[in-house]
Amino acid sequence: MKIVPLALTSLLVCASAAAQEPKLTKQFESDIKVIAADDMEGRGLGTKGIDRAAAFIEARLRELKLAPAFGASYRQPFDVKTGVELGAGNRLGYWVSGLLGSSGATVPPSNPVTQQPSNPVPDNAWTPLGFSSSGKFNAPVVFVGYGISAPPLGYDDYAGVDLKGKIALMLRYEPQEKDDKSVFDGRKPSRWSAMRYKVLQARERGAVAVIFTTGPQQDEGKDRIPVLKNDGPQSPAGIPVIQIKPSVVETWGVNLKEFQDSVDKDLKPRSRLLPMSLDGNVSVKATYATTSNVAALLPGRGKLANDVVVIGAHYDHLGYGGEHSMKPNVHAIHNGADDNGSGTVSVLLIAQQMSELLKDAPERRTVLFALFSGEEVGLAGSGWMVDHMPVPMERVVAMINLDMVGMLRNDELIAFGADSAPQWRPLLERNAEPLKLKLIERGDGYGPSDQTSFYAKQVPVIHFFTGTHERYHAPEDKAEFLNYAGAARVVELTAAVADEIALGRVTPAYKRTVAAAPAMEGDSRGYGAYLGTVPDFKAMDADKGGVLLADVRAGGPADKAGIRGGDRIVEMAETKIENLYDMTYALQDHKPGETVDVVVIRNNAPLKLRATLGTRGGQAPPPVPALEIKAGKPYEKTFDGEKRLKDIRQLTFSGENAEAYFLPDGAKIIYQATVPGAGCDQQYVMDLVTGENKLVSSGKGRTTCGYFVWPKGDRIVYASTESGGAECPPKPDYSKGYVWPVYSSFEIYEAKPDGSDAKRITNTPGYDAEMTWCHKGGKAVFTSMRDGDLDLYEWDAATGKTKRLTNAPGYDGGAFYNADCTEIVWRALHPTGDALAEYKALLAKDLVRPLHMELFLMNADGTNQRQVTSNGAANFCPYFTPDGKRILFASNVDSTGFQFDLWLIGKDGKNPERVTTASGFDGFQTFSPDGKYVVWSSSRTKPDGHEMNLFIAKWAE
Repeated sequence: MKIVPLALTSLLVCASAAAQEPKLTKQFESDIKVIAADDMEGRGLGTKGIDRAAAFIEARLRELKLAPAFGASYRQPFDVKTGVELGAGNRLGYWVSGLLGSSGATVPPSNPVTQQPSNPVPDNAWTPLGFSSSGKFNAPVVFVGYGISAPPLGYDDYAGVDLKGKIALMLRYEPQEKDDKSVFDGRKPSRWSAMRYKVLQARERGAVAVIFTTGPQQDEGKDRIPVLKNDGPQSPAGIPVIQIKPSVVETWGVNLKEFQDSVDKDLKPRSRLLPMSLDGNVSVKATYATTSNVAALLPGRGKLANDVVVIGAHYDHLGYGGEHSMKPNVHAIHNGADDNGSGTVSVLLIAQQMSELLKDAPERRTVLFALFSGEEVGLAGSGWMVDHMPVPMERVVAMINLDMVGMLRNDELIAFGADSAPQWRPLLERNAEPLKLKLIERGDGYGPSDQTSFYAKQVPVIHFFTGTHERYHAPEDKAEFLNYAGAARVVELTAAVADEIALGRVTPAYKRTVAAAPAMEGDSRGYGAYLGTVPDFKAMDADKGGVLLADVRAGGPADKAGIRGGDRIVEMAETKIENLYDMTYALQDHKPGETVDVVVIRNNAPLKLRATLGTRGGQAPPPVPALEIKAGKPYEKTFDGEKRLKDIRQLTFSGENAEAYFLPDGAKIIYQATVPGAGCDQQYVMDLVTGENKLVSSGKGRTTCGYFVWPKGDRIVYASTESGGAECPPKPDYSKGYVWPVYSSFEIYEAKPDGSDAKRITNTPGYDAEMTWCHKGGKAVFTSMRDGDLDLYEWDAATGKTKRLTNAPGYDGGAFYNADCTEIVWRALHPTGDALAEYKALLAKDLVRPLHMELFLMNADGTNQRQVTSNGAANFCPYFTPDGKRILFASNVDSTGFQFDLWLIGKDGKNPERVTTASGFDGFQTFSPDGKYVVWSSSRTKPDGHEMNLFIAKWAE
């Protein structure tokens, strides 16, 4: 064997593979049309189609003369939960007593002679639900309305009722379901309406069973009960849960229509103890399907033979759809061409490539080609395999996973898990370069695909992925939409990378990273506080209760608390944890920074630990004490109508001060100021506790729009004209009316919070400024003239790439995200006719006339753009309220000239409310991260002059 330098070897391998690209492309197209054909029935568990897919995979592995992985067999069978069905002995009856009063005394549940319920409920009038536990119950009934306890919304169906030892009867859904102004949102179900969450709330208050029914607003007179269906692999609820027809509930003296109509009007709960008891038995059992992993071995040779490289992909998909489909009500074959027919075919082609590449190698590691089933129901196949490996688990040196690699766009390939071993990045990059693939490398080894099962066993992993798209988990994910040639390049890259590992030239060393939450969350269940655990999904259908952990994220809250992989969480913050849903809801009910008790079962014994919860970014912040603001001094003057501003303090006392934005912990602000004697605005950081104030920009040029980089606040960004010169740029000519300068020399800079280590991060012709950050981190939005007009752009922190969000002629700027970064609000000037001509003429002089600006909303990806205000005024600085349902902004809508006030308005543009009434200017307002304070700029101390100062106040809802 000829010895050549390693880098040259890599180039030769890629060049050789590239020469085969047309052949690979053709083979990929041929195979994907088989694996994603209709007769594969979407490769759903329990279908004949998934068996056909397994047979196709096995046949291809045999053709390649690869050895069966499991003795004489290529298949590794295992059982997966696919449904739930009735067991024996289900019954339900009720006993009504006119004597049962508010004391809740137990009444006889059945006829003392026959021991049968006095009033049996017909079998066709009720059903257990899919997440019900089996069990008997015999207790009084409490009607608890919608079964919602939502303190942040001022609504509590449990107020004044005792559920201990009783049965909770409740309606599904939530109040004011079709009211856009509802505190529950009204346009989409809020988390308070989730059935499992309602059961958790009732169970924690002592309920022994929960009964759901449906009100006439939703049932529409059809008097229905749902079918008994699978609720996924997660554990049961811990108590019996059933649903009963509304007509039966009406006979118990509950007028459902009257209740719904009344609550919709005043949101006052009407819970009460009913004069009756229920006696019943619920028996449900899971049904299972047997499926198989399919795998083969390319045996190793020489001293490396006992080491193993795993190359895998899952071949199952959604079958005919169902609850995991993006179109859950459509019964149609979900072919799953990209997800994950593309990965399946790629592994087969990689096996073909590597059989050729390694055939003459005297020494090579064993390669295991593994095609997993059951990934779509919680990594079932890979989870089963790592516990029943056909090779010693401790000898696995690396795992490469391919999941959704069929939609390569702009040559960009994502490599999740690049931080799971320090050797990954140089290995990937030198092999990607000859193929002209642009790698996006990020993350630890956890994510919503099969590499997670291996990383939890301390194996370095990589997950190749070409990104989501509109056909994800939909019937339209068909073969004809894939990029065959792009997939062939992914095959070439994977084969080249795996070849280097198999030949022993590279040995990835497992690294347990201090990581954020996965970059790609998939079907993420968490959006509240963050614990940093990795559930063992294959154990989710166990009947032990609790949540078994495969691992915890290094450096996360769980890790710091001493929680470990193998622990079973059974209690959190005094909430019993029966299943993953309970754990999710417990996290949603608590905020980052709170410290809670977590009880785990370890070595068959309970252990109580203390965890300080973090954010979804993964880092656990220290507990945040109540902010004691000492900066500035109290502002004693009051103005009628400013009822939302309490305990006002003045923070600055001279010059022009504006645009103050909070540090993520709320303790500091960054703002711009032209101090007396200075020529133009510079950036300052003020400590709200100590009052310390520090210049953080260079002092050169003019700056604007400083903002902390979230979620850590360890950097700042701001715009500066210093690249165009150290002097202040000339002020605009106001002789022909008021204008804003949009200096073409404005570029965006990033620095440490003290101003050091400053560097320029934009470098395009024209104005770049007004950058604000998503509070979850990872992206920012800013205004730029790089394409000839003033538009909004998204900036990806990981790649530095930008995406244009707006396209209408005119100015779009001053944009802010809502708290969960799903929406953007901004100000815009979209002139037409002569006004557009004037706008363009001014823009050519780097000017904008902001006399008429309206507010707009859109989804964070730029879709669903819609106008909020239509008042013809100068509206600007729109900022979401902490609940994300309203917008606080500045406007002269009720006045003229320089008289600006703060206004509050709904996202639908309705119910405007004036917040400030002082003479002069009030604007540039933002909320503190906890929503308790608002800071803004005001001329109220000298309304007839040009002095503007910063003020802070407690916000009153």
